[in-house]
Amino acid sequence: MKKTTLKITGLLLATAVTAFTARADIALTQNLSTYGYAAGFLEYNKIGGDNGANSSTDTGLRAAKLGFAANADSLTARVSLYDDGSKLYLLEVNGTYDLGEGLSVTGGRFQSWLGYEPFDIPKGNFITNGNEIAGLIPNFHEGVRVDYAVGKSTFGVAFVDSIYNGVHPYSGDGSLNDGYGLEGHYGYDDGALSLGATFAYQNNHGATRIYAHDIYDGDLWAQYIIKKTTVGAEVYWQHTEDQGPKGNAYYGLFMVKQQFTDPLAVALRFTTGNVNQDNNGVTTGKASYWKFSIAPTYAITENLGVTAEVHYTEYSGNREVIAAGGKGSNTYLGIQACFKF
Repeated sequence: MKKTTLKITGLLLATAVTAFTARADIALTQNLSTYGYAAGFLEYNKIGGDNGANSSTDTGLRAAKLGFAANADSLTARVSLYDDGSKLYLLEVNGTYDLGEGLSVTGGRFQSWLGYEPFDIPKGNFITNGNEIAGLIPNFHEGVRVDYAVGKSTFGVAFVDSIYNGVHPYSGDGSLNDGYGLEGHYGYDDGALSLGATFAYQNNHGATRIYAHDIYDGDLWAQYIIKKTTVGAEVYWQHTEDQGPKGNAYYGLFMVKQQFTDPLAVALRFTTGNVNQDNNGVTTGKASYWKFSIAPTYAITENLGVTAEVHYTEYSGNREVIAAGGKGSNTYLGIQACFKF
């Protein structure tokens, strides 16, 4: 599988390099276009913990994506492949029908509304994600979604197989026999001010379920662009509940990005989060962290950009709840190049 993945990754990289001289979202025919990216990285981590400090250096493919979009009249279909550096996945598989007057229906595999920071690398300001709580913010799932746009506002509801991935890293659990998920969303965008508010619920049942019986998520974020300065903030909350065990997780983000010149921008980010777990009122796990990041980005061409990042993370409490191995701190230095088309 590794050789197959490398061959496909090479194809994606070659496609991206070819795209340097082309515009984004390349039209193959009048009704068919392709899009995607490929990103490679070099990074250094120094981890401090109960057993002292240790460091590591790594390099390789961060991720590559190759997608196709086809449209005919009011119908648009999307399919994409995604390589996360170790395995190839079928990522997006969906179709959207435009009913007119701002109303559309999407069916298949699509991305959750939850989360401020983007899934796709070219849209992000940093190499790493600000969230350090594993599995807190979901990505893709399968189901049906209805969107309604009126003026500068959008409203949406989705019924899906699951909010969270389960054993599948980039899809839902593929079944309604063990539960279901619901999402409701409101968005606003006037060009300068953007808002997003999402509420989600996941029901789980059956002997083989891997999540709590009920999961509730709430996410609120805002972004404001003032000339060449972008300011963003997010608050995320999750509550899980079973017959005995309960849990709460909180995550917050504040970000400022300054576009100094057309090719050069620098972003600063502070994030923090905590997890509390109890069983019938007895605390079984409690941990928190904070993280500060700085990331300059330089656009070499319209299709090629390089981002560097330095961040420091501090963990406290029952650190294993957030950080595997009980690490106490993490100092990170990395550089990443991304080709997009």
